[in-house]
Amino acid sequence: MLILFTSEENMAAEREQLIHFFKNGLPLLHVRKPKMTEEELKLWLSDFEEKQLQKMVLHQHLHLAEVFPVKGIHLKESFRSKKEYLPEYVEQFQMKGFTVSSSFHEAENLKSEASLFDYVFLSPVFTSVSKKGYSGKAFNVGNLPFKVIALGGVEADKISKAKEMGYAGVAVLGAVWLAENKNQAFTEIYNEYKNVYQ
Repeated sequence: MLILFTSEENMAAEREQLIHFFKNGLPLLHVRKPKMTEEELKLWLSDFEEKQLQKMVLHQHLHLAEVFPVKGIHLKESFRSKKEYLPEYVEQFQMKGFTVSSSFHEAENLKSEASLFDYVFLSPVFTSVSKKGYSGKAFNVGNLPFKVIALGGVEADKISKAKEMGYAGVAVLGAVWLAENKNQAFTEIYNEYKNVYQ
């Protein structure tokens, strides 16, 4: 799996940029906009065609998955720990055809909770590009029976290492959004991903 996270901030040319990425092979976009109100996120989603929405996973205002034809929802670690009926909550979305993912920051926690989800993120695998002082922990997940996606510090030259460490795919954020030439950065990551994983 190759996953791109949106920038947290609203960027002027973001829509055009994302459409370019979709046209050039982006299979899955995680929409993470923590500062957006429900109305703002509705407007943001309304700017995309159905075929693009079908490649999106929501991190906030999860009930909008019932309004827009998105692929799935993502549960934050903090949400997961507070949800008393977590298996039932996850299942109600999966029964409607949505994927449900979540994030982990310790490999140990995966063993008890990851089986609920279609795939999970483990971070930081490498030293973060976008968060200063966020050092990679080089988790090896080769012996785990779950679909684990490497997050944190993923750049084109780290993708083969992620596969060696047992990851089912990679997720990128800073390597694209902080690049001077975002299209070029995405193309390099996409091509390397194809070389390594496909």
